[in-house]
Amino acid sequence: MSHTAIFEHLTPISLRDAYARIVMAVGESQPDVMMLDADLSKSTKSSGFADKWPERHMNIGIAEQNMVGIAAGLATMNKIPLVNTFAAFLTRRACDQIAISVAYPKLNVKFFGFHGGINLGEDGATQQAVEDIAIMRAIPNIRVYSPIDANDLAWVTEEILAYQGPTYVRLSRFPSPTLLAPESHPENGTPAFRVMREGSDVTVLTTGTLTAKVLAAADVMAQRGLEARVIAVTRIKPLGRELAASLAKWDTPVAVVEEHSVHGGLADAVSFLLDEHAMPHLIHRIGINDRFGESGHPDALMESFGLAGSPLVERLTSLCTAKGAA
Repeated sequence: MSHTAIFEHLTPISLRDAYARIVMAVGESQPDVMMLDADLSKSTKSSGFADKWPERHMNIGIAEQNMVGIAAGLATMNKIPLVNTFAAFLTRRACDQIAISVAYPKLNVKFFGFHGGINLGEDGATQQAVEDIAIMRAIPNIRVYSPIDANDLAWVTEEILAYQGPTYVRLSRFPSPTLLAPESHPENGTPAFRVMREGSDVTVLTTGTLTAKVLAAADVMAQRGLEARVIAVTRIKPLGRELAASLAKWDTPVAVVEEHSVHGGLADAVSFLLDEHAMPHLIHRIGINDRFGESGHPDALMESFGLAGSPLVERLTSLCTAKGAA
């Protein structure tokens, strides 16, 4: 089974649109896959799967806790449930069912949390998930992924379907460039990290489709004579040990930029990894500072929260300046 090399390099596409194409290929190759929705199949783009295989699709309605329980039951019958809804509704409303019904017995359920972060835009704070990675990281036995583009999502889907156990994949809503060329398909599963750009003034770790905006900020910094190394992390849990060795070699300030709360997300995962290896570290956290999201145009929100554009450039530039002053 392979779902690789299906998205053109640099072509913008949203992860939910990519997901719609990927699951159709999955449906053809794996008849044991079931699709579960919570009355949002149009938003999650799973309606095509439902139209083609209605007997393998279940719309549970606005009942996320029940949906997770049904998925657990299907997994005990050797089905592979793909559970789809907004990340905010899945991780906040059904946390107990995810933990006890799925993670505790380590059942083979695949969770997809759509519209993670604040890029959902005008729909506002109640539907924006700024703590979903923290919630899912804290539950034992669950692997957590945040693909950086459409091809990455295809490869992650391939990996999680081969893995026997619960997984969580975070997806975003709006189109983003396809940063990874199809021929860069990883041979042995999701790499510990990807060096998207080299630099010697600051090392910036990021994840998800925010990677494109971090790279754009690095381009602006380069015009000022400052070079940022940009590292993209797709699998947040478990985090690859190779990353700790690389961070030990890179003699630069380290920043983690994430479309997530500064509590419990990628920055915490990296800090824990370095703690495990007894490595002293100072990590500059650039994320959502203990607040909810808000309604607004996605690009405006990203800049308002300091995750893109001039605010991000200035914050990263200050870290380079601090290094020079030292």
